[in-house]
Amino acid sequence: MFKHISIAFRQLFSRHSFGFVYVTSIFGVLGLSIGIASLIIISCVSDGFSNLINAKLSSIDGHFRITSYYNDDISITDAISIFDVLNKNPQLKSSYLYTENHAMLKSKNLSEGVIIYGCSDSALINIFNVNEFIIEGSINNYDFNSAVLGSVLASNLNLEIGDEFYLFNIDDIVNQNKLYALKLNLNAIIDTDFSEYDRLLAFIPIESAQAFFLDSMSATGIISSVYSPMKVDRLENSLFESLREYPVHITSWKDRHRSIISWLNIYDIPIKLIMIFIVLVSIFNLAATIWMLSFERKGEYGILKTMGFMRHEIKNIILIQSLLLSTIGSFFGIMLALAALIGQHYYHWISISSDIYFMNYLPVSFNISSFLIYPFLGVIISLCVTFFPAYKISNYSPASVLKYE
Repeated sequence: MFKHISIAFRQLFSRHSFGFVYVTSIFGVLGLSIGIASLIIISCVSDGFSNLINAKLSSIDGHFRITSYYNDDISITDAISIFDVLNKNPQLKSSYLYTENHAMLKSKNLSEGVIIYGCSDSALINIFNVNEFIIEGSINNYDFNSAVLGSVLASNLNLEIGDEFYLFNIDDIVNQNKLYALKLNLNAIIDTDFSEYDRLLAFIPIESAQAFFLDSMSATGIISSVYSPMKVDRLENSLFESLREYPVHITSWKDRHRSIISWLNIYDIPIKLIMIFIVLVSIFNLAATIWMLSFERKGEYGILKTMGFMRHEIKNIILIQSLLLSTIGSFFGIMLALAALIGQHYYHWISISSDIYFMNYLPVSFNISSFLIYPFLGVIISLCVTFFPAYKISNYSPASVLKYE
């Protein structure tokens, strides 16, 4: 086998009678390198994009919400019993009471409609991961009159940290003609890169929300986090069984964002298909290079046959040449993709609009399988495509080849 590799290596990297073949082989390797690199980059960017959006959706919205089946509030008595069941589930990380209400915020002559969440400071950290999104202020002094607003909402109300503003209950205004306001102080501003969230979300202590919207003995529901957010589908069924005796409705973060998740699952398929076709074109171009190279050297193969080389040995030499070129192309493709992905990860060369894509730069995920599978498939397909010209040339008789030399 060593002599076959030696012959294949010398034929590839020695001077050829046709410079065109030599140049074509270089471009064939470059084409395969660019194709493999593009496929790896697209795959890693697609995975990074999906992972980041899923992580943000699951963190800012809670992993599970347990609410009344009849759209009523959950009493504290029922909530305590439900907490006892939830605490026995080892897959649940933490659970807290929360309230959710539509309200209006007013600052001077400015007003905005909001979705106001009432939750404890522990829920802000462990469920909503607010610490990851804070751009101004803090939640260290999260007391009765504190509030956390989205960045767009704070900007629309022209509010800064420490400013006072007022909260109004829309239901009381519309149904009971009550104009009662709760005075709040802005403690922190968050920016999730989800423009709708940053425009609509506001957080206040649950005690304030209960006193203003409900009462101290009820809440909208229970919100929970899990250790494996991407596996909530399996856990949802087990939670439903364990809470069957309670008239509650369970929704996961995937249920709440089903349309976005469906889009994430299909948007990258056309892109990957296009890149796969580009790689296939590069592979066929490389196979054509091997064909021309082998045809140019058919006289040498004829001489090798007269020296006692068998047909399968000639075929192996040609296949080894294909293996060498495809391996070199795949290796440089991996290096090119790795350099591009590292640069994007640390320096954010490519920026995007957060209003459209929920983030301000193109994220990447260093998926090891992409760096292994695509180059491996490129090498295998190259060998398969080269098998036919190798078979044809190995079947040439020495007499028919050498008579023209």
